[in-house]
Amino acid sequence: MILCLNLNAAIDKTIVVSSFELNKIHRPESVLALAGGKGCNVARALKTLKELPVVSGWVGGFAGQFIETGLHQEGIETDFVHTDFESRTCTSILDREKQTMTEIYEMGEPIPQAKIDELRTHIRKIIGNYKAVTLSGSLPPGVPPDFYADVIRIAKEADVLTFLDTSGEALRKGIEAGPFLVKPNETEARTLLELDAGEPLDFLPEAAGISKKYRTNALLSLGAEGAVAATGQDAFSVKIPKVEAKSAVGSGDCTLAGLTYGILHGLSFEDSVVCGVAAGTANTLTIGAGQFKMQDFERVRNQVHIHRR
Repeated sequence: MILCLNLNAAIDKTIVVSSFELNKIHRPESVLALAGGKGCNVARALKTLKELPVVSGWVGGFAGQFIETGLHQEGIETDFVHTDFESRTCTSILDREKQTMTEIYEMGEPIPQAKIDELRTHIRKIIGNYKAVTLSGSLPPGVPPDFYADVIRIAKEADVLTFLDTSGEALRKGIEAGPFLVKPNETEARTLLELDAGEPLDFLPEAAGISKKYRTNALLSLGAEGAVAATGQDAFSVKIPKVEAKSAVGSGDCTLAGLTYGILHGLSFEDSVVCGVAAGTANTLTIGAGQFKMQDFERVRNQVHIHRR
């Protein structure tokens, strides 16, 4: 099984409209509400890939019930710690006509220290049941920035692989704990390498720099441009085919899921990155975070190309 940490769980609501404008009433073409948060998206993608994900974190209230029930209806197991307040809702407004996405993300309520300790203790108790842990998304208010780092150390003691996809101080402290893989964006890559915001970024050597400096594997997703990845000094770029994207929500999470799937199936790091990029690209062809069709995944996977300098 794969433990998918989803600490900042939410109801992810996608509202599809045409010609979205401020200060006007809109009648949506469709509304899709799913159990959300990056960990849920990763789990959903892993389920599509025939893996056995279990989602853990904090949930509470009617929103928390919706999140748990929704995951169970999708055939995804959960192992949450419950709080006394409502989980958050994140709203994305997709304008088909203008090809824009407006996102409104609630912060969520602060997590009490007792609940933080409860989840950390629970993870230590169950970690041996898993082959890997994905650590995705922001930390809720009240959670210390070294929480992911704590989980990575707990997992390493049990010889369980960890895959980190977060930002800010949680990323900086987490990467120092030595995860198997880290997936920063361009901004975070600059921070990790102590580069100025205006300084030109050459992605291949920078991916290698992160991998070497922190002794971890690195994947930098570049959206429609594909990705760059590095394991030690071996760095390469991944080019993807052009597709008619419908929505990119959850694509980064699908990328992490696909890469995790590849590693756990004994594929090389390069082939695992291809699986990740294929899953992320396939997700853009479907409206709904963390969702894609296996035929799209296989088709894109066969069209991905690796380039080295």
